[in-house]
Amino acid sequence: MNREGGGVTRGQRALYTAAFALLFAASFEFRAGDFRFDVGAVAAWLAAAPLWLLVRGQTPGVAFRRTLLAAWLGYAGVFWWLYVVITVYGRAPAFAGVGGMLGVAAYCALCLATLAALAAALAPAAGRFALLLLPAAWILADRVRALESLAAFPWAFLGYAAHADAPLRGLASLCGVYGLSFAYALGGVWLAERRWLLALALVAVTHALGWLSLPGALEPPLTPPAHAAMVQGNILQNLKWDPAYEEQNFQAQLELSRALLSDPPDLLIWPEAAVPAFVLTPELESHFPTLEQSQREFRDPLLQLSQEHGVPLLVGALGLTPLPGHSMPAFHNSVLSISPRTGIVARRDKAVLVPFGEYVPLRSVFSSLQGVASGLAEVGDLTPGDSVAPMPGLGRIGDAYAPAVLICYEVVYPSLVRRAVREGARLLINPTNDAWYGKSSAPHQFLAIAQLRSAEHGLPMLRDANTGVSALIDASGAVVRETPIFERGALSVEVPPPRAHATPYTRVGDWPLWAGTALLLASGGRAVVGRRRR
Repeated sequence: MNREGGGVTRGQRALYTAAFALLFAASFEFRAGDFRFDVGAVAAWLAAAPLWLLVRGQTPGVAFRRTLLAAWLGYAGVFWWLYVVITVYGRAPAFAGVGGMLGVAAYCALCLATLAALAAALAPAAGRFALLLLPAAWILADRVRALESLAAFPWAFLGYAAHADAPLRGLASLCGVYGLSFAYALGGVWLAERRWLLALALVAVTHALGWLSLPGALEPPLTPPAHAAMVQGNILQNLKWDPAYEEQNFQAQLELSRALLSDPPDLLIWPEAAVPAFVLTPELESHFPTLEQSQREFRDPLLQLSQEHGVPLLVGALGLTPLPGHSMPAFHNSVLSISPRTGIVARRDKAVLVPFGEYVPLRSVFSSLQGVASGLAEVGDLTPGDSVAPMPGLGRIGDAYAPAVLICYEVVYPSLVRRAVREGARLLINPTNDAWYGKSSAPHQFLAIAQLRSAEHGLPMLRDANTGVSALIDASGAVVRETPIFERGALSVEVPPPRAHATPYTRVGDWPLWAGTALLLASGGRAVVGRRRR
């Protein structure tokens, strides 16, 4: 960062702070009810410019404070829908909704502000590379938020603005979402520095490279083509876990399925937690005799449906695991594969859980809150699984594509999806329940994230959402078909082919992140050496 001319007036600071907040929030799709807009393809290139003007030439402390305020406002503009999640579906008071939304925004802003302060501290030693420090710090802050831990909240990465830009989705296959975020941030820095030609060249080169990287050679489609059907039951969150509506909700999804099976697909998918009950695999029946009735009501009709129509099912439900020496078993958010011939073949338990959605961290502190998504708050927290390997028992689609089943929130973790793909998956399946977001921006922001996961690996995705958006995404990350949100229905699609070969991103991973981190470390080393010489 150039420390010359870094001072700005109070009015300019207010203007730059507001500009960053607005441009950053506008980088992500917005929806409230029927009002919707998406200008991220332009806003993302501009967002970093006012932030750079705020921190250019400043001390680390000043850079930290200015970034914290601007980013806090920006993230709050993106995450306003958390108020709906916390108050409407978490049944928490309004102050908790406001506090939760502002708290998450503050945490994300703190990550960015801390790394921006580091970039400010290292700028004098970086020389000609000083303009790269803020973009490098930005993506490192995002990676901190994507660590699979209690502190994880890997949402609103700037690179997700590329979901509607086909060439930049192609670029994702080379550099992943972190590389896209770096490019957007660098473009904003060069604009702020009035390096117009460099900024325009960056836009042109990234689009050219991305266009050349769009899927070319694809695997030949199956003969006959493979078809999948996805059920969108539109079960409202406030009714989903209500015992009075369990049977009604289940039957509604069965009726949708029977209508689809007049022309049987190769695979029928139900969304996350579509069955509001524990579904036992055969080896567990003797462990839980008290659940015999619920197996007759919920599991056995699914087995019968699969057997009668000769169609494999992939169904979201609740899973149980006995714990030796404990009276209570472990509870899981699970999906089960059901074969027409052998019944339940496999169960996959969600590996990364949502804090306050599927478990309550630090229950001694937050005992008044409950898991929003699981409906098990009175019983206990969910327990994560430990595998993302391709799921067996999914018929000819499973044999041809070895699908990786990523349950809901798992798809927001680039490293987790890459691990699943490197274990052999050629198709991504994302059963999810977005009902607890309401008619807000979140379901559409979530879909954009899913698009980038497909684009990074050149793999199609079947995304089945309880209340929408259910979608078919092709190997380029483009949405081929989608459903409206909060409508009951189904989506019957032909499975598009994946890329013929693994993408560079699948092979190498997040190299822009490691290169940016190396730049920060090198600048730090140079700063230390410089101080010792003085």
